[in-house]
Amino acid sequence: MSDIKEKQTKPEIQKKSKDQKKPVVVGGIVLAALVVIGIVILIIWISSWSYVTTDDAAIEGTHVSVSAKMMGRIASLTVDEGSKIEKGQLLVQLDDTDLQAQASQLQASLNYTTLNLELARINLDRTKNDFERIKTVFKSGNSTPEQFDHASKALDAANVQYSVGQAQIETSKAQLGVVETQLTNTKITAPISGIIAKRNYVPGEVVQPGQPIFLINDLKDVWIIANYEETKIRLIRPGQPAEITVDAYPDFKFKGKVSILSAAIVPPPFSIGESTKTTQKVPIKIVFDSIPDSAKLMPGLSVEVTIKVN
Repeated sequence: MSDIKEKQTKPEIQKKSKDQKKPVVVGGIVLAALVVIGIVILIIWISSWSYVTTDDAAIEGTHVSVSAKMMGRIASLTVDEGSKIEKGQLLVQLDDTDLQAQASQLQASLNYTTLNLELARINLDRTKNDFERIKTVFKSGNSTPEQFDHASKALDAANVQYSVGQAQIETSKAQLGVVETQLTNTKITAPISGIIAKRNYVPGEVVQPGQPIFLINDLKDVWIIANYEETKIRLIRPGQPAEITVDAYPDFKFKGKVSILSAAIVPPPFSIGESTKTTQKVPIKIVFDSIPDSAKLMPGLSVEVTIKVN
């Protein structure tokens, strides 16, 4: 009977032992979880003082509008949206038919006034010789005062005619210069190298001075404007390193640094009452350390920026 009792009590003892260990194991797991959570919270707290992050950021860049200096009808466009262009490349040719005709007319007028000036010069030389001869004869007493006076007035008239001829030459040159400048303005070239981002007109349309025909983006000159809350601005200084994640290239981390802290705040997206207290945002300019050739960073792309402040 004693053996049977011993066999019956051993399982009961083992079961009680296991039941006693369960709270210990569970408590250890809970404790370990609390420790891990505490470490994570500590890391986050430390990181909050070492890094400041925002996803309210986008790529900005140099972009230039190409417009005409004069009213004209577009004769041809040499590029289209997406075209890669170089500085000085011809982009637009305005119709120059009327201006070419004016230039030909003014050139003919210039040639005519040039011939007239040559005739005036010949007449002036002859009149000078006549005057010198009359003056010599008059001094010797073999010429009347009337003859001398007539020669003097003829010389004055010849000088005036020659001066008028010179003025006509200058006027013709100035008129021709204006038309030549207008002809130059019919050829619109690229002010910078880059990519044609937008085209607003097609051949045959009439453009007014200042109306943008093309928009050019310089993809080699891009930067980031990141809007940070005013509570974080005291931590940010120019020169601090930044890590940049571009939504278009999520698997690549770009490197950069803080360049400029703006002296203005970002305008709120909606009207705020005078008594409403809101957290303002300040634009921060961040420049790239380098951009891989394979990355095409266009103005407007969304990014996330993390600045190391400590």
